[in-house]
Amino acid sequence: MSSRVQRQTVTITEPVVYEDDGGEMKTATKKITKRIYTWNEIPEWQKDNEHIIDGYVRETNSFLKCVHSLFYLHNESVNVYSHLIPALCFFSVLFLNKYCVKSFETTSLVDYLFIDLFFLGAFTCLILSSTFHCFKSHSLKVATFGNKLDYLGIVVLIVTSMISILYYGFYDSSVMFYFFSFVTLSFGTACGVVSLKDHFRSREWRPYRAGLFVAFGLSAILPILSGMFAYGIEEAFHRIQIKWIILEGVFYILGAFLYGIRFPEKGSPGKYDIWGHSHQVFHILVVVAALCHLKGLMVSYELVHKGLSSATKA
Repeated sequence: MSSRVQRQTVTITEPVVYEDDGGEMKTATKKITKRIYTWNEIPEWQKDNEHIIDGYVRETNSFLKCVHSLFYLHNESVNVYSHLIPALCFFSVLFLNKYCVKSFETTSLVDYLFIDLFFLGAFTCLILSSTFHCFKSHSLKVATFGNKLDYLGIVVLIVTSMISILYYGFYDSSVMFYFFSFVTLSFGTACGVVSLKDHFRSREWRPYRAGLFVAFGLSAILPILSGMFAYGIEEAFHRIQIKWIILEGVFYILGAFLYGIRFPEKGSPGKYDIWGHSHQVFHILVVVAALCHLKGLMVSYELVHKGLSSATKA
């Protein structure tokens, strides 16, 4: 029997007694196809978190079988649906924004474009993530490529989030908006390249890759400091809704931290195989963080247009 067939089926003997045509009682040997496997039954390339003992979809070498995994429960199900469902929600809003976004006399097409930029970035990040977790069991090659796209989605979300809020933070200073947007796009492009190129994904480049992502995150401090210098601390906090941006960062960092230390499954291996392990918690916190950013973006948008409307009436 080929190794691929062995991966898909196991033969078990059940104590099922039946009567044959001659009236003799016999016991059947029944071949079944397993859907999920344990840590010891999966190939080495699939082993990432030794604290998750069971619930794996073993290497399928079939896109169709990966799609079928959407319809039964395994240890990637929550990872798939926790990002797939919000992704579809964000995508739907792209077509309904005129009904979901409060309109002012001064609201223009440009406003919808920048708000939609965030929705598109959130959709891209979440759909690439859910797609990766759905098809990662296909093969090492597909999983590696999907992981690259997963990282690229994170970069897209960061870039679109920052640019959308910068537009309203510096709505009356096009120079500062274009400058910081250029900085954001430059860092985003660099992070996108190191995420996709195999050369930069090697072990030797890991410190530089991590440093680049950290620098990308820290670059968000620059427009905040510039806003404080240009408008004052209170006005800058008001314009960019720093409280929501800080809360967004807290959820992102908390999720990444829990994922990094493998909490809670590290303390109770096998207990959180299907529900509640760190990667699932990270996924949920990413969505919560995106909603925090959306709240800050909407408040900034409304503050700008309320101010513009008041100035117009005056």
